[in-house]
Amino acid sequence: MDFPYLVRLNPEIPWKTRGNGALAIKLANLSQEEAQEAAEFVLSGAREEGKTNPSFLVVWGDPQEQRFAMKAITDIITRAELQAALNRLRPISKYFLKREKKMRGLIGCIAAVSHAWSDYTYELIAYRDDQSYDRPEYTDDVLWMDSLTAPITFLNFDRETGKPLIYPHGPDPVLYGIRGEDPIVLKASAKILRNTSSFSMIFRTNQGTDEHIVKIDSFREAYPYTTVSMEAHVLSGPNIIMGGHVVLDLMDKHGNWGQVIFYRQSGNLNRAARKLRKNDLIQVWGGVRPEAGIKVISAQGFKLIAADTTSHEVPLCPFCHRKMREVNQDRYYCNICGVYAQGKATSQIKRDLLLMRAYQPSSSGFKHLMKPGGRRRVPIAHEIRASLT
Repeated sequence: MDFPYLVRLNPEIPWKTRGNGALAIKLANLSQEEAQEAAEFVLSGAREEGKTNPSFLVVWGDPQEQRFAMKAITDIITRAELQAALNRLRPISKYFLKREKKMRGLIGCIAAVSHAWSDYTYELIAYRDDQSYDRPEYTDDVLWMDSLTAPITFLNFDRETGKPLIYPHGPDPVLYGIRGEDPIVLKASAKILRNTSSFSMIFRTNQGTDEHIVKIDSFREAYPYTTVSMEAHVLSGPNIIMGGHVVLDLMDKHGNWGQVIFYRQSGNLNRAARKLRKNDLIQVWGGVRPEAGIKVISAQGFKLIAADTTSHEVPLCPFCHRKMREVNQDRYYCNICGVYAQGKATSQIKRDLLLMRAYQPSSSGFKHLMKPGGRRRVPIAHEIRASLT
């Protein structure tokens, strides 16, 4: 009745396989016998790798579990919450497990069939014709496809590193995936690529929507394994630690202290964070790490809300223009001219960062749910479609 659904769940959950996704297909009609046959077919081919708990759920009617679905995307679902949801669905549902009592996969099942689509994108996934799992090395055609279709498609190619982003990294039945706003343009984009596949599918998905982010006011509300967005003041200049990562001390409006880390691998985001200064007011968002005793956010982006544009420097001598030396707190003396000065010299400086601009990682630093800057669902012009098809 619709595109198949690909719903990405909480990306910070440690009990996941790669992208932490779940699939759902909406059907007009399905008998009990057909459901049993489908479940046996799917689970017989489901691979058990690492932490996977392959599960299959059939729901007849409207499941009404939107709150459960949203929590699965933004928070942790407990076993008690899962069992309560299954009890509510029992009259209209039936579930099947690959392994008895291994029920964690049902969290994704319920979330996928119950998800409320306030915003969405599409992804065309092409599957391998063989099981060689070799990573394609083509780059020119991906760059050409990106040049023709962006921003209707997005995150195809990292121009900073010169690497395509549509190919999976490890052994995977997926050959490539193209993300975008319009399914017709996605089909046309696949024709530009040199990789051939006899089977592909277009999914409606919550990728690129920032649906996983929860807005909070204080570090006290920043719980491990969640993704939060909050405003805070920068307490000190950037501390660049081993590996090139940037760490900032922050204080929220309630006086609570925490830290944010900008990893070197985030590229553009890491370089922008190095330009932040003490007393800047920023909005920062990212995943909360399970640190003991301190709240640490792994940054996915930030905005500069209010900038400190005042510089406080050791004063220069008014006569010889050399730097004076500090003789005691806030009192300075020139050894050559014998004059004193009180307090540091203040001046206005120009900042390299723009107010209210969203600073984000380089393209290769994006996770599935992160929303690229400027991405919005808009009608696609007929002439653009025609030129691609």
